Amino acid sequence: MKLKFLFCALAAAMIPAMAHAEESSDDNGAHWFLQGGLGASYSVGGGAGFGEMLSPAGQVAFGRTFNPYVGVRVTAGGWRGRYHIPQSTCKGFYDYHFTGDFLWNIIETFNHDFTGKVSPRLIAGAGFDRAFANPSSSLLVRLGLAMDVHLCKAIDFNLEYQANGVSDRWNSKNDHSFDCFMNVLVGATYKFGTGYKCTSCVPEPCAQPEIELVQKTNAMIEAEPQVVVVHDTIEVVKEVPVPVVENISRTVFYAINQVQVPVEQEPHVAEIAQYLKQYPNATATVTGYADKGTGTNAINVRLAKERADNVATMLTHHFGIDPARLDVSSMLNDNNQPYKQNDLNRVVIMTANYKK
Repeated sequence: MKLKFLFCALAAAMIPAMAHAEESSDDNGAHWFLQGGLGASYSVGGGAGFGEMLSPAGQVAFGRTFNPYVGVRVTAGGWRGRYHIPQSTCKGFYDYHFTGDFLWNIIETFNHDFTGKVSPRLIAGAGFDRAFANPSSSLLVRLGLAMDVHLCKAIDFNLEYQANGVSDRWNSKNDHSFDCFMNVLVGATYKFGTGYKCTSCVPEPCAQPEIELVQKTNAMIEAEPQVVVVHDTIEVVKEVPVPVVENISRTVFYAINQVQVPVEQEPHVAEIAQYLKQYPNATATVTGYADKGTGTNAINVRLAKERADNVATMLTHHFGIDPARLDVSSMLNDNNQPYKQNDLNRVVIMTANYKK
């Protein structure tokens, strides 16, 4: 009874977990992935106790998501099945299956502004099953639910529930009805091409042209003599020009619903950090925005704030900039748009200001 309760609780727990999914960001959702999982399989029916019909199960899959909403995969799975003959004990048999599955992200399809660390997906598929009790091959039809927890850009933790329908001969009992086995699997997914790398290992770029120009100007001034000739008894001191240091501004652009700094935009943050390190008296403003063309005002204000906060965190935690040198803010409503082109307003604008 305890095993039955645990098995059912794992399956039922997926639905409320979806409803309370925590929000975060993701890329554009298009990538190849490799997935693996282990768990338990329950052979439905047979007249035996729940625990007697449990057996181990496993699965590996390779697939592609085309966007945050839909994807496909091919799977190879199985391990053991169970059957029960009246007046006898339960027996196990080897069972393997291969399927092609369609994956549908339920929440993001109907709520394009949802950005979750948890992606619930509906699974629908069909394939081939081979059971080795009374050897039989049959069509397999699958429905299921999966919950992907995004640990980082490249790796997800997975909890998956499947209901698999097979032919009548699958469990060695020809009772003129389809057989069924249910799987609960726990595993992980690796997503290729996500640009994942250690965030503490991002090298600082070389000095940018503006900084190089200032360095060259300062070097020329230091090499030039300040005292030149003496006329009669009056010493003439040549006036030394004060170097002009220009402020610099950089931008970090985002995809829809994205709040973490994209890998390809990290060098722009590094440029501001390099400037602040070059000029210890300089300060910087960091202002976040979201485009009004998608989402509600409340969602956009939140996205803008998270974007600005994440850029500031990268400057302070990764590049070692004193937080007191940063003025971090974000738009108060989505009528505040810095650019005419809608998509450009998913942005954080950084401006480093030189102080004498």
